[in-house]
Amino acid sequence: MIREGQKAPDFALPGVERGDPDVYELFRAVEGGDAVLLWFFPATFLPTATAELAAIRDAGWHDVDGLRVWGISMDSIYAASAYADQYDLPMALLGDGGSAADYYGVRYDEWEGHYGPPKRAVFLVGADWDVAFSWTTGDAFARSDPSPVEAVADAVADAVPAAETDVTVAYDAYFG
Repeated sequence: MIREGQKAPDFALPGVERGDPDVYELFRAVEGGDAVLLWFFPATFLPTATAELAAIRDAGWHDVDGLRVWGISMDSIYAASAYADQYDLPMALLGDGGSAADYYGVRYDEWEGHYGPPKRAVFLVGADWDVAFSWTTGDAFARSDPSPVEAVADAVADAVPAAETDVTVAYDAYFG
């Protein structure tokens, strides 16, 4: 797994944001001066990831100048668009067939009968390409304490001082 202080690997993936499909190239965001929060998870509609992305939405990180938030799962941009609509997720959601997850060292061999999806993992890539924060878990359904949203909040605020750091994740709201 890529660790804090290492250089972030570049990648390009298809994605969708607010219903608009595009290709998301990490180098364009970083070289444009933005920090990028990479939020890997195996599949859309996963309760833990949904709770975490909702907390990011509620904190407004997707609208902070100088920060981009990219959710990355194995699903297509069509599934991602439906997911974003259902949960009002305004950040970019990218589809990864395993390449970016592999570059970052967070790819499952097999998960729930699917081969090569991303693990739940978080990386904050600074405008200098350095990874300012990294976190992962092998359990896609684990309700982490502290949550990765809470764990990365200070690093996000260091990279983008305007970011809200008082964040909480309501896991119970997304588990049936």
